[in-house]
Amino acid sequence: MMHGYPQGPAPSPAPLSEADRTRSNLARLADVLGVPVSVFSPGIDGQDEAILQMADLVAVFAAIENPAARRTCLAFIRAMASS
Repeated sequence: MMHGYPQGPAPSPAPLSEADRTRSNLARLADVLGVPVSVFSPGIDGQDEAILQMADLVAVFAAIENPAARRTCLAFIRAMASS
């Protein structure tokens, strides 16, 4: 046995709890969307509907398998956002 060299595989990091995983995913999604994480907090007038619409948009976009169709979708959404 040589000292200074680890024996066996490195230990796996502790698994995240469901709540930690959810917070991490929401933080990443908020970062990608360019919005604060607080956008996903229910209770602010009209925000619940916006959250559902964002979730629907993400789910539908993820279901688009054709890269050209995804680009067309993004172009349409960007055009709508700037109008």
